[in-house]
Amino acid sequence: MKLWEQGFQKYHPGARFEDKLVTSAAAIAGLYTERIDLGVLAREIIPPEAAAYEKMTRQKLTPITVLTGSYGCQDKIMALGVFVNRDNPISKLTFAQLDAILGVECRRGAKSAVRSWDQLGLSGGWCGEPIHPYSGLAYEAPGYFFSQTVMKGSVLWNCGLRQFENVEEEIPSAGTESAAPVINRLVDAYQKVVDAVGSDRRGIGLAGAGYRNPNAKLVALAVDDGGPYVEATKENVANLSYPLARPVMFYINKGPAIPADPKVIEFLRYVLSREGQEMVLREGEFLPLTAEVVRAQLQKLD
Repeated sequence: MKLWEQGFQKYHPGARFEDKLVTSAAAIAGLYTERIDLGVLAREIIPPEAAAYEKMTRQKLTPITVLTGSYGCQDKIMALGVFVNRDNPISKLTFAQLDAILGVECRRGAKSAVRSWDQLGLSGGWCGEPIHPYSGLAYEAPGYFFSQTVMKGSVLWNCGLRQFENVEEEIPSAGTESAAPVINRLVDAYQKVVDAVGSDRRGIGLAGAGYRNPNAKLVALAVDDGGPYVEATKENVANLSYPLARPVMFYINKGPAIPADPKVIEFLRYVLSREGQEMVLREGEFLPLTAEVVRAQLQKLD
């Protein structure tokens, strides 16, 4: 935001946003109470937030896509990739198959949950081999996004799911101490997911698309059974053709009850400008929007 504000002020001397910008938990409430100018979420909006806004304002919330999330940085709304072991013949999966593998309710129409690799058509040594699923914490933003996008809102996950955290506890010595001190160590949960799949022939993991392990591979994904199947490349994430890419949105007031603030509209036009999107590119983790997406967002500002 600071970088964009500096660029905006270059062409609009004296214009500034007051300290009226908060994130995530307070963002939507801040909009409908008119205490902030922009609602910025470091995750996807949840239904109760949108419902509360509509109830309080009697108008629809206006989202503006300003950039695309990262390819593999968990702190920057990363695209999700589905990994299997490199020895696994599986190279592509549909959302219905993923829902049946990682979920329970099969809301995408699968006849039953999928718990072994032969249920996906593998034969030979894969017959009867159980699927071992891995992910970060299912209740965190990436897991929530997956549950809403792939599992159609279900929050019932495969009970065999192994979830990794970003903090590990380590007891340095068994010794003779009655209680050895515990050390908290920071790790990258999603790298642990990919590493686990790399060492587990039966594994399947949900992590950032940009993570890597030489013994794990990404699979192409399709929303529908008939395809198209899209590879989880950085290019496909950037152009939003990959179905688990995550756009980054700012939320604004724009309706009959609470009209848009002209300076907010002007700021967003700058963010969507070529210069604004070049700043996104220079940032290094987030990805700029395509020209087509920019045009669509500019129309929403009219």
